[in-house]
Amino acid sequence: MSITHRLASLTLTAATLFGAVACSDSSGPGRGTVGVRLTNATVAAAELMYAEGEAPLPAGSVKSVDLFVVRIDAHRGESTEQEAAEDTEESASEASGWITIAEPNAMMDLMTLGNGSTAFLGEAEVPAGSYRSFRLIIDPAQSSLTLNDEASTVIGGESITGLKLPSADKTGIKIYLSGGPVEVGDGEESTLLVKFDVSKSFVMRGTTIEQNGILFKPVIRGEQQQEPPQP
Repeated sequence: MSITHRLASLTLTAATLFGAVACSDSSGPGRGTVGVRLTNATVAAAELMYAEGEAPLPAGSVKSVDLFVVRIDAHRGESTEQEAAEDTEESASEASGWITIAEPNAMMDLMTLGNGSTAFLGEAEVPAGSYRSFRLIIDPAQSSLTLNDEASTVIGGESITGLKLPSADKTGIKIYLSGGPVEVGDGEESTLLVKFDVSKSFVMRGTTIEQNGILFKPVIRGEQQQEPPQP
């Protein structure tokens, strides 16, 4: 083979390899946007189950449920409740594969979010793909429940004791997904609807609220919305 033919062959080979690398780079997962909305998905009282010594909140006894939502994190892999509760500091969270998709740092009154209404918590651009785990992080020091009585008694927060909350400022609360993982396509927008079940999440410890206060047992589920719901 002549020198000219050899140089031509090398040039063609280099061009082919460069093209292959370029194609490989362009076929990456891409990026999409995932937004988060919150709603109060209370179920009928007949569907509720309570442990011994616990009772449902009396109908009409609650005026507001003010939850201070710090952020929502997403993860590509499956996670248990314990795994969702760990590594919530930003550096540890990122190292463990969690991605913050909403960071409202705001108070949400769950009692205003019934009957299909939702609150927008935020959105983020993330690598495209399937997300199988989500967690909610709240600030218990700023979260409280207000009774529907003459005094508008506040349970929890900085007012009085009586609302037993987990250390949710340092502990993530797992969001159970309905209908499989949330899919984020390249260049597409996806929405996670977080359904906070107030009727199951707050129960009395004893026969009256005044006697033993209220226990916070979060029941939170999430599902992907094909189109973002209207405010």
